[in-house]
Parts: sequence; structure tokens; C-alpha cells
Amino acid sequence: MTQPVTASRASAPFTPTWQKFKLTGKQYAQQYSHIYSKRLLAQGPMCLPRASKAFPQATAVPRIIELKESVRSIVVGTLVKESSNRVEVQGGLSEDAAIVLDNSDALKVKAFKTMSDDKDKCVLEDDSGRVALKFLEREDKFGDNYKVRDLVTGVVVAIVGVVDELGEMEVEAIFVGGIEQGDTGDRVKEEIEGMTKATVEDETSQQPPVVMLASGLQVGKSGGDMLPLQLLVDYISGSLCGGDAASLLGSGSGANVARVLIAGGATGSTSFTSGDLDEMDVKKAAEPIKVLDEYLSQICCNVEVDLMPGASDPVPLMLPQGSIHPCLLPKSGEWQSLNCTPNPYSARVGGAKFLGTSGQPLADMRRYTSSSQAVTMSDTSNDGAPVAITEMEALESTLNFRHLTPTGPDSLPTYPFQDQDPFVIGKNDVPHVLFAGGCEKFETKVVAGVRLVCVPDFDSTKEVVLVNLENFECEVVKFEVS
Repeated sequence: MTQPVTASRASAPFTPTWQKFKLTGKQYAQQYSHIYSKRLLAQGPMCLPRASKAFPQATAVPRIIELKESVRSIVVGTLVKESSNRVEVQGGLSEDAAIVLDNSDALKVKAFKTMSDDKDKCVLEDDSGRVALKFLEREDKFGDNYKVRDLVTGVVVAIVGVVDELGEMEVEAIFVGGIEQGDTGDRVKEEIEGMTKATVEDETSQQPPVVMLASGLQVGKSGGDMLPLQLLVDYISGSLCGGDAASLLGSGSGANVARVLIAGGATGSTSFTSGDLDEMDVKKAAEPIKVLDEYLSQICCNVEVDLMPGASDPVPLMLPQGSIHPCLLPKSGEWQSLNCTPNPYSARVGGAKFLGTSGQPLADMRRYTSSSQAVTMSDTSNDGAPVAITEMEALESTLNFRHLTPTGPDSLPTYPFQDQDPFVIGKNDVPHVLFAGGCEKFETKVVAGVRLVCVPDFDSTKEVVLVNLENFECEVVKFEVS
């Protein structure tokens, strides 16, 4: 007779740190200049020391208006990128824009189209004025080696250069906020090791706890395949396969999933014809969130869940997005294990700091940047056209720029903060895991001790990512139905 086997789910201490992304007492009468001023004030001290250390003989100028001709100077300001291909909202969106108009693909960018090209120009500005930047081709590389195509409006930088007789500043080097080795990584290594070793309640288990990152479930999407989603739910609950408890919650199963983080796109989009909505349209619009509630209730009874909103979810689009209201989730909302979080997300799980978004900042950055490579003959009608940077390149840029939403509020809808810019990644905000949801494919890399994760869109890839809380290694689980 088979002896019963007891297996327990992994757990991990959890502390939310997303309070600064929760809006209270919203006001929309103020100007956006305040958030840019606060950004410059917060990030200027990150850039200037790096530039001064590399160019000790250059003169640090406190304001752009004080720049002098023919004097090598260091000045800090906010970049403004000027692109002739930019599609303004006032002029309407065209088919040539890099923005995909279908709601279901709201986070995606056409692979061969971007508004950036070789004719783009950059201007540096602060509260005193602005100066045009002239990027020269140089064999000796200093600073962060960024070119115009790599930059976006809203990035705070320190520029080293000389103002010429035309009043343009010839750029010798450019320095962004940057991440230095030691800003994270070993910063709380002992704390993480001590906490994660005590997180698995089953002492016989050899599996370390993991955080499951999922995005783009698109629950309730018209014509969507629900079987992979049900397999995901069964995997988390430990009922994916038959057998005793060891096979259900043993090695390689969902038993070591200590937390599920859904990074946006949980609900599928619905489309309507023009005109007023009738009763049937209202029911159709409510169907995705009702189906999501059913699936979440199956997950929440097994594990802690953090639900972030995204571009297709029932919350306002302006960042930071507020949490999905619990009244929309009457079944799953009864579980204390469900946390409806804002977007961006920030929390400590097992001692590790997780920081990320549902993907909108990456999509917007890709519209205004371009890769060094042009389109190949895979699309002959657009051969030679600029290509948007990859999602991983955009995510790495947000880390180096020390800002989660560098293009907001210029082209990314952002709340007009007056007293702070909460999207700045300060020294105490540098995470161990920086993620973005809604990505076309899974990608990961480590930069200066920070694990970067592009979370794939589940609806198109059927994949989720497991992040090991002991070493931050990533594993992809695919729920493919053959």
C-alpha cells in the first residue's frame, strides 16, 4: 500500500513598496514642467559626478545659459529629441506610424517601423534655456557612447563638449545616470540567502522558491484558446498530472512557486462598432473581467497573486495606473492572497527587490529609437528602413537612464506630478530584478548585478517565467498543446 506523501508549497516573505505609485487626490490643473524640473533635480547628481570624474579639467557649468563659446564644459540637462517622422496626436495617426491601433496588440511595435531615423536631432534644455547638440564621429570613445538614435526625450544627461561659433554644443561625451556594480547584487546578499532558505516549509524539498512572472493572459479574448490558460492554472495548483502528492507537488512542479505576478494584459480586448453601446455590448465588454475572476479564484486559493493593470485592462491608461478595483473581481477578491497592485510595480519578495512595468514604457521608447541595423530583405518593400531597438535593449536603457518611463509625459501618458518624479530609479530603488510585461519573446540578461527580464506575452507564446529567489536565474515554462 502506498504511503501518503506530504508536500508543502514554498512561501517567501513579502513587503509591498509601491506606495509612491498610488495616486491620491488627483489634480490635473498643473503643468507638466514640474515633473521635468523634479526629474532634473533628482537625476542631475547621478550624471554630473560621472562626467566630472572622467573629465576633471572641464568646467562644470550650473546652467545652460552660462555656457561660454570655445570652453570645454560639463552641463546637465534634459534631452529633447526632434524627429521629422514623429506623428503628433493633433494630426491623427497614420498607417505609417509605429503605433499599432488594435487594442489586442497595444503593447507591440511593428518590427520594421520606427519614427526615428538618421535625421533626428537632440537639444539639451534646463530651466534657463536650451542648446542644440552636435554629435561628432570620434575614434576615441568616452562616456556612455550613446548616439542620437539611442536617446529619447526626457532623459537627464551630463554633456561634455564645446560650444562653437554657431551656438551649437559639439558633444565629446555623454553620461547618463548609469548603474555601477555594487548598487545592487551583493548589497543584501546575506539577507536574501537568510530569508530564502527559510521560505520552503517542506524541509525535504530541494527546490528553491520562485516567483512566476506572467503577462498578456488575455482572458476572455474573442476567439482565444483557453486550454493553455487552464494548464497554467493546473500547474500552479499542482493538479496538472495524476498520481500522488509527490508527483503533484514534487520536484519540477508548481510547488516551488511562492508568488505569481501578472504583469498586465490580464483581460482580453473587446471591439465595438461605432455608436452607442446597447445592453448586449455592455455584457460583451464585461465578459473578459468576469472570466478573469473565475481563473484568478482558482489560482488565489493556492498561492499569493499580484495583479498589475496593463494597456488592455479596465483602468485609466495614464501612468502610474491604479490597481484594478476589487469590485470587478467578486470571487477572487474574497481571497486575501490577491493583491491588486499599481503599474509600475515595486515590492520585496524573499528579500529581493522586484521593480517593473506592464510594458508600455518599452513600447513607447521603441517608437522613438532605432537600431544600428536596417531592415533586411525579409521585407523588400521596406528594405533599408530603420528598425526599432529590441525590447531587451529598451529595458536595459531604462536601467541605465535610471528612469522607468523616460518618454513620459512627452509621448507616454503620465500623471503631472508636482512634488516628485516617482519613476526615477534612485539609489535605494535599484532592484535585483527589473522586468517588463507584454513582450514579444522571453529575454534576460544581468547588468551590473540587476537581472533584466522581458516577460513574454502569454496569449501569443504560451510562456511564463520562473525567477529563482536564491540566484535570480530564470526558467521558461511553456504550456503548449500539440
